[in-house]
Amino acid sequence: MIDDVFTRNATGEFQLGADSDIANGDLRFRFQEARQFANLTGDYHVPEEFMEKVSQHVVKNFIFGGNLNHFKGLRNVHGDIVTPPNVPLILGVWGGKGCGKTFNLELACKAMGIMPIVTSAGELEDENAGEPGRLIRSRYKRAGEIVKRHGVMSCLIVNDIDAGLGWFQNTQHTVNNQTVCGTLMNLCDHPEMVSLGEDRADDGRNLLTARVPIIVTGNDLSTLYAPLLRDGRMDKWYWNPSRDEICKIVHAMFKDDGLWTIEATKKLVDAFPGQPLDFFGAARSKVYDDAIHRWMCSADPVQRCELLMRKMGLSQDVDIFGNKGEESSLWRYHTPPEVVQGATVRPENVFRAAQELAPEQGD
Repeated sequence: MIDDVFTRNATGEFQLGADSDIANGDLRFRFQEARQFANLTGDYHVPEEFMEKVSQHVVKNFIFGGNLNHFKGLRNVHGDIVTPPNVPLILGVWGGKGCGKTFNLELACKAMGIMPIVTSAGELEDENAGEPGRLIRSRYKRAGEIVKRHGVMSCLIVNDIDAGLGWFQNTQHTVNNQTVCGTLMNLCDHPEMVSLGEDRADDGRNLLTARVPIIVTGNDLSTLYAPLLRDGRMDKWYWNPSRDEICKIVHAMFKDDGLWTIEATKKLVDAFPGQPLDFFGAARSKVYDDAIHRWMCSADPVQRCELLMRKMGLSQDVDIFGNKGEESSLWRYHTPPEVVQGATVRPENVFRAAQELAPEQGD
């Protein structure tokens, strides 16, 4: 006999809350993919247009869920029977590289209190045929469990979907590509009935789940399987921030740095037209690169790593793995004070760094 705590429940999870793979010892805790974005600290700017589009998609899917039973017989102010619209389950956010699709989506979810389940393009392929399709269904169902158990809005996010499912020249496609596309189309057609391999009951109630919106990001959605892009399944939205939006987003990166003004931000954006948002973040990072370079040059090249590792052994509360007390290792993160003092993020330094980076940008 097998104790119930060691068997999976209807959602494919172990009763103990953790799935231990005997072959490799991996532990996959329930809701491990749920993001609360605690790492996003600071006063970031969320573009109003981006927030509006994401919130509208999420709200529409929750309003018109539940097989629309609550809509039957409802009438509008003119006395006409309301016929609810066909709401696409998927929102496809696409645009050029580095324009902030994924980051703004995370900011929008955090601002609205959404706890999404996040999947990357790298998880859409597996050595076992059919596993990525099952993963999508499992995570979709887990997002529904978050809504039912925690009373918190959730959604399924697939980042860079064209990198995992896109059809490019001279690329080989696998059964998993087809399975994931078929899985997403099936979720769009039957968003409240998901199977993880269990037998379907006569009434199908054991497969019921909450409808949760899906949001995907990509650079070119036209590379995806055309039936998946059908208007009834996916709402496509091209994100191309305006000059004013770029200025607001970039200014949020620099506003806490000394002597930085909105005029400096506008001058920086106008000096490098056509550059994506990540270019300006890279320019800021390069200021620290220069400070690190100066610090490294103060030590012999052979001794630099040894010096840093020796300094990382200094006692602090938390080690480099985030452990404390007896469980912690001897190694700690260490930022040399010379780097902190030498990294001066001022307009002239950022402009100089941006001018050095500009020739390296590809088309």
